[in-house]
Amino acid sequence: MILALVFASLLLAFAAFAAFGLPYMLMGARAFEEFGERPDAQAMASVLAAAAALIAALPFVAPALISPGPQVQVFAETVLGAASPFRS
Repeated sequence: MILALVFASLLLAFAAFAAFGLPYMLMGARAFEEFGERPDAQAMASVLAAAAALIAALPFVAPALISPGPQVQVFAETVLGAASPFRS
């Protein structure tokens, strides 16, 4: 799991560099002068930000995805803050 997260983080960092760092290195600050008027660049930035948020949240969600039944219930109670009616 840790290796997958590290690899995903590296790929995300490379994608962000290719999308925004490389144009900045080539053209300087004028590469982002029209950022507010370019919906394609805004969409790319929002997708990269969403992917970063999902990668950051994955360690907290992963136990619920790979755990057996009782541990999932404990995780759900911890995250939701509510006791389950199915608790014995």
